[in-house]
Amino acid sequence: MTSRTWDHTEVCRVLALAGDPAALGGAVTVALCGHWEHDGPCRWEHLTTSEADGDGAVVTVSFDASTEDEQQVRDLIRSALAAGSLVGPDGTTTTWQLAP
Repeated sequence: MTSRTWDHTEVCRVLALAGDPAALGGAVTVALCGHWEHDGPCRWEHLTTSEADGDGAVVTVSFDASTEDEQQVRDLIRSALAAGSLVGPDGTTTTWQLAP
């Protein structure tokens, strides 16, 4: 397996994560692509990972974007995580708080 190199990385910490940690990646994908299930490739290809950290998680979003789009993508990622919740495909709501 070859390692993937990304243009950019945004790292955020969330607190009080209650529910499915995969919702963090889902929220980012909704912000960047419109929905976690979408046709065609992502406008800004990305990978979201999270690592448990106490009652929260450290969220790392690796993404590709042009220099012109980079700040917009970072803003969308932070906005998605600042929203603090996502209803998953099973109807369950996961909540969290974006750390300052």
